[in-house]
Amino acid sequence: MHKRKIDMADYIYVINVGGYIGESTKSEIDYAELHDKTVKYLEPI
Repeated sequence: MHKRKIDMADYIYVINVGGYIGESTKSEIDYAELHDKTVKYLEPI
């Protein structure tokens, strides 16, 4: 379901408190980038 929401979004915003990004979120980031979506982060990576 998250990937369908990514398809509808203009960009995704990653809440990476303390710089942590889980495996599921990494997969969603990869998917978004593959589909030319902008990825923004709460904290620098």
